[in-house]
Amino acid sequence: MKRRVLIAAAVSGFVASATLGGSGTASASADAAPPGYSGPFLGECKGHWVKTVPVPDGMGEIKIWYDPAGSGTYCAKTYDNRAGDHNMEVRLRHQEWAASWHDTGVYSTYAGGIYVSQADDWCAFVSGWVEVNGTTHYRPETLVCET
Repeated sequence: MKRRVLIAAAVSGFVASATLGGSGTASASADAAPPGYSGPFLGECKGHWVKTVPVPDGMGEIKIWYDPAGSGTYCAKTYDNRAGDHNMEVRLRHQEWAASWHDTGVYSTYAGGIYVSQADDWCAFVSGWVEVNGTTHYRPETLVCET
């Protein structure tokens, strides 16, 4: 939770002025998000819920939302299903792009939200993992479509 508060302070200026397709800073690296990607951002994903993809062994789930506003945007978060802080990741990729974007860190509730825009008429690939007691429970890349 402490890390999430620090991230919130670091990106508060970006979040205040960012739109859904805006830019932010990554918590997982010092690199800028590739074009068309943004996040991680705190708070709720915009749009409507599309799908929940389970992380193996019941350790968590990846939730995906879609917002048709603008050029269409997917948002994803990986949630853990255990008490306490855990190392986890959410990764998102536009169906037609080679680059992906992610949020990785130790969180008490979720990793993300991260966004990919320019997704009208496209799907997105999501993946993620939750590490519990030294074991990584990984969900491989899964295609998720709004319709």
